[in-house]
Amino acid sequence: MLHTKMQDPRWLVLTWRLPAASSTARVATWRSLQRLGAVNLTPGAVILPHSEHLLEQLDWIAEDIVERGGDAYVLPVTELSETEESYIRRRMREDRKEEYEKLRQAAEGLARRTVHKSRLGRKVTVLRRGLARAIERDHFESAGRARAEKAIRLAQKRKEA
Repeated sequence: MLHTKMQDPRWLVLTWRLPAASSTARVATWRSLQRLGAVNLTPGAVILPHSEHLLEQLDWIAEDIVERGGDAYVLPVTELSETEESYIRRRMREDRKEEYEKLRQAAEGLARRTVHKSRLGRKVTVLRRGLARAIERDHFESAGRARAEKAIRLAQKRKEA
């Protein structure tokens, strides 16, 4: 008897459908998927790189969709074409690059403005949290992270001065 070894999944796809009247559920689902850094494939389908953490998160989102009267499936994907994989990785990197750029600009703007120390501290904390969330979603080491981190450090130093 010949046994073939199953490939480990490289990607996770979530497909779903929600009742048409459920805009609240759609928005909640979209926000949850954005927090994970998912890339839309089509309306009702997203993709993420495989990890146990992301699998668990997608399972929770799928359960929520079903509880709201919809259908949802988390599908492991073992292989994509080189072109498809390259496209998805590029989209994920570009999304994080944009996010890092916004954080960098906000930190640089904060460092230039005259702001009371207590307010400056709160704003730096918000930027640090935003950076941590972006890093969590940065599945493929996007450009711009180092610049955003440096700008936030400089704003932090200003707070300490």
